[in-house]
Amino acid sequence: MTLHDGDTMDVSGGISVDSTTILAGALQTVGGSFATSTATHTVINGGEQDVVFDGVASYTTINAGGVQRVTGEYIHEGPTPGEVDHTTINGGGEQDVDTGIATTTTVNSGGVQNVTNGGSASGTIVNSGGVLRVSGETVETAPVYPEPVIRSVATVATINYQGELDVTGGGTAVNAIVNGGVMTVSGSIPDPFANVPGQPAVDASMAIGTIVEGFGTLTVWDGALVSGTILQNFGTLNVDAGGTATGTTINYGTMVLSAGATAINTTVNQYGGLVVLGNADFSGTVFNAGSTLQIGNGTIENGFTVPKSVTLAVLDGGVLSNSVISAGATLIAEAGATLSNTTFQSGATFVADYGYTENGFTVSDGILFKVFGTATNTTISADGKQILGNYDLGATASNTVINGGEQDVGLASTASYTTINTGGIQRVAGIYLHDAPGPGRADHTTVNYGAEQDVDTGIVTSTTVNGGGVQNLTNGGFASGTIVNSGGVISASGETIYYPPGGPYGIVFRSEVDFAVVGSGGQLHLFGAGIAKKAIINGGVMTVSGSVADPTNDPSAPAVDASAASGTVLNSGSLSVSDGGIVTSTILNGGTLDVLDQGTANASTVLRGATELVEAGGIAGATTIAGGMLDLKAGAISDDAITFSGQGTLKIEQKLVSGSSAFASQIKGIALGDQIDLSGLSYTSGATVTVSGSKLTVSNGAASETFTLADTSVTRFGIAKDSSGGILLTAAALPAIAGAVSGQATSNQAAINPFATVTITDPNAAATDSLIITLAGAAGILSGSGLISLGNGTYELAATSAANLTAELHALTFVASPHGDGSVTTTFTLSDTSSVGLTVSDTNTSVTDTHQAGTTTIDGPASGYAIIQGTTGNDIIHAYGMFNTIHGNGGSDTIYAGLYGTVDVPSGDSAVYLQGIVNHVTGGNGNVTVTGSTGATTIALGNGNDIIDASGYGNVITLGNGNDIVHPGDGASQTTAGNGNDLVTLSGYGNTVMLGNGNDVVAGGDGANSITLGDGNSTVNLGGMGNRITVGSGTNTIMAGSGSDNVVAGGGRDTIMLGGAGNHVVLNGSQANVTNQIGQDVITVNGGSDQFNFAGFGNQAIINGPAHADIIDHGTGLTVSVNSSSQVDTISGFGNDTLGIVALANGVGDYHSVADIMSALRSDGHGGTLLALGSGSNAGSIDFVDTAISQLHASNFMIV
Repeated sequence: MTLHDGDTMDVSGGISVDSTTILAGALQTVGGSFATSTATHTVINGGEQDVVFDGVASYTTINAGGVQRVTGEYIHEGPTPGEVDHTTINGGGEQDVDTGIATTTTVNSGGVQNVTNGGSASGTIVNSGGVLRVSGETVETAPVYPEPVIRSVATVATINYQGELDVTGGGTAVNAIVNGGVMTVSGSIPDPFANVPGQPAVDASMAIGTIVEGFGTLTVWDGALVSGTILQNFGTLNVDAGGTATGTTINYGTMVLSAGATAINTTVNQYGGLVVLGNADFSGTVFNAGSTLQIGNGTIENGFTVPKSVTLAVLDGGVLSNSVISAGATLIAEAGATLSNTTFQSGATFVADYGYTENGFTVSDGILFKVFGTATNTTISADGKQILGNYDLGATASNTVINGGEQDVGLASTASYTTINTGGIQRVAGIYLHDAPGPGRADHTTVNYGAEQDVDTGIVTSTTVNGGGVQNLTNGGFASGTIVNSGGVISASGETIYYPPGGPYGIVFRSEVDFAVVGSGGQLHLFGAGIAKKAIINGGVMTVSGSVADPTNDPSAPAVDASAASGTVLNSGSLSVSDGGIVTSTILNGGTLDVLDQGTANASTVLRGATELVEAGGIAGATTIAGGMLDLKAGAISDDAITFSGQGTLKIEQKLVSGSSAFASQIKGIALGDQIDLSGLSYTSGATVTVSGSKLTVSNGAASETFTLADTSVTRFGIAKDSSGGILLTAAALPAIAGAVSGQATSNQAAINPFATVTITDPNAAATDSLIITLAGAAGILSGSGLISLGNGTYELAATSAANLTAELHALTFVASPHGDGSVTTTFTLSDTSSVGLTVSDTNTSVTDTHQAGTTTIDGPASGYAIIQGTTGNDIIHAYGMFNTIHGNGGSDTIYAGLYGTVDVPSGDSAVYLQGIVNHVTGGNGNVTVTGSTGATTIALGNGNDIIDASGYGNVITLGNGNDIVHPGDGASQTTAGNGNDLVTLSGYGNTVMLGNGNDVVAGGDGANSITLGDGNSTVNLGGMGNRITVGSGTNTIMAGSGSDNVVAGGGRDTIMLGGAGNHVVLNGSQANVTNQIGQDVITVNGGSDQFNFAGFGNQAIINGPAHADIIDHGTGLTVSVNSSSQVDTISGFGNDTLGIVALANGVGDYHSVADIMSALRSDGHGGTLLALGSGSNAGSIDFVDTAISQLHASNFMIV
């Protein structure tokens, strides 16, 4: 039947109806008589069904707008209240149980069941979006007083996900199950018999025996009460202000107490948690193993003992004081927590969570300290342990001291400035997975005796390993900037593989040590695929050995991953490589590189004082010998070119007894002084060495070895016996004899220095020379210091340097033996033998002695203007008046030229005396003395030891080879001389001096003088300002003047002292030592190896090319311009020069900003700071000696 709008239906008197549909505006009433009436399978579509006393409705469906009202009265022995069962309430439908009874109701989304005024609902199921409300009470009419109070009650209700049960106004819920839904219990109502003694003032809303599970929530507050609640399967009980919970059991759930809440006799079991936020009462709580207590938001807990296996978390605003964390218990401190006077028993755990900072904690024996926030100044005792981070929960720790305990640095975590003492260990871990957080990091760790730092896939920087300490790198661990002191050890081994998304092959990360500095007694060991880059060995030991199979299966990858070191600098100590290990681009400044069986060394550079030993089975790749030794033992392998760059030695120990052999490697760049020591090829007196094209062949008669040469101009080798009886070859060039003069004239057995202009030079560095002098023709006697007579007109000067030999030769005196009138000639043969085994001879020296009568005196006319002819003998010529022209015509003449004279002395040792200005003197190769000019005089003489003493201005003096003594005048004069050891003394301004090769001395002057010297060991000491000085190669000493002077030096070993300010110096490949006085001086370096001692303000050093400059900064405002990445420079005292600047040319060191430079500064291992100028094998560096990194600032650098 369908009831329409306005229809009514009364079901009473014991009748039953079935399948009624009640539309909007229709009404059905069930019951109302004392006989039970029933309605079944009713559908309420917007209408209303009222079930009153003695009425029963079953299987009713209530749709939108529909209402079912269930009512009754509680009258002693009165009629039965209306009852309904199996009702389904859909969206918009409503069931009001007002004093009635409802059982087995289902409330769907949008549906509502209201239980009021003593109504009862049992077995209700509330689904998502449905609501069950319970409130109110009623009084039963009964013959007792006070009469019974009947409370509204919901029994065994099930509140599913997003369903809702609200108990208010004195309502009651019994044995409800909150399975993902929400239940609230709040408020109270006045008890109707509150004025009766023994009756409560109010009747509180209650929930008894509730089970909360499946992420469901029960909230009690505002005077309400819950009891016997069970929390399980992530259920939550919130007890807010005024709420009370008694007898709660927490199994894998959480109870949260707010300020003003009460929880009594709570039991917290494993995985259960009690959260106290504010001043709440949780007396009688029992915490069982695996449970958690959290306090925060103003909660103050004093004197609490955390039992074994229980966790206490102090949240933001929580305060814990005077408490004990038992063995097996855990304390967690969250951000904003406050802890004081906490005692941790052995076996306890302390967790410093994200945002919390713990300062000064001591991790005692058996305590575990987990840090996900920050820990500072921690001390970890023996058997104590600190763990930093947990996967992506990064943590930081600083200034930790590990005294026998352990610190584990996990992913995304950092430990800084840790000190590890005896028995202590720091583990730094990482993991290579896609989207994984970064590895653990540690920086500025100090590892002391008996301590250990284990870097397993993690990253560490700036570690210091002291004696007895160990740094271990495994499985792709990385260390940078480690300093290893005596007794300390680094070991690196192993690798790990990372598989990027989408890539067919993995990427290998190998254990790596970069920029390590290994001091004397320290050790660095690479094995099992470990690698090292740019290590510096200062007296320590480094070993490289072994390999592992490459794990990538990449066909383009090598079959094995070898242990390897690249860019190592060995200053002293040892480096060995073996068993598949590889070293590349090693620079040996000292010490020994030992290439053992199956070891490989590629691109080594062996400098003076260093040795590379290649043992049997060892492999030497491309090697540069730059002053040191490459020693190939018997069975060694050389499979690439060997290049000489600086005097060094290639030693080959392979035995060669007979037959011929060809050395496999090409030898490049061999230069004078370089040696090849064939210790395995026996020396014999008939041993020979020949160079034919690019082939060098050495033979002892029974066996021969052939080498292929390249990039060399050497065509000769000296041959000698080495210390073991083998053949020693020295690349050599012939010494040279220059300046010999033939036809030197003497008369009447006068003494002469026949070799005064002869120079012995030997291009072979450090070579010594001996000289045999043989006389032929007319007899005579040769004498002098160091001369040894061998008889029969043969003499010897013992071996010494070429310069000393030249000086001894210059000092020799020859006197012809007496003979009759006329001339006799003696010829001298000079045979110079260099210690490199090469000999050169010269026969160009000769002396002709003429025996003649006495001196002839010739007087010119008193009027002057005469042409005066001398004899071929020795004359004394007096010219009177002016403008005389005098021809000596031979002999050793004495000439008084008068005023404005013109004099010619073609031969002999003559003396010319001038008067006035505008004189002219010409001469031959004798030893001529000219004095007396007063200016504007020209003097042109040949080879000889001449003496010129002029005065006045504007003189022009031109001399040949010889040892001359010159005073060119009082200023503005020009002096030009050939080779020889000359002494020039200047006066006045504006003089020009140009001398050839020799050991010259130029001194004096008042400024603006120009000096140009050839090669030699010369001394220049000038006065005044504005001088210009140019010298060639040699060992020169230069005192430039009083300021504004210019000095240009060649490739010599010069000492340059600058006076005043504003000087300019250009050094071209020299090895100079330069000092200054006041400042504002500019020194430009083009290669070479120089030292500068700067004083004063505003000095500048401009360094070009592959130079090596040692700079000592005693001033302020020094600017050092570095224009090449291949320089190796040092600067001392720079830390005290606050205005000092190092200016790198654009591109030097591949730095793009001053920030790049500052971040690249590293310790040099000796208290200073090192700035690398690149990463290649030829990259240079700047070492700020005695200047710490902290003393350098961005203002000290620029890029130009």
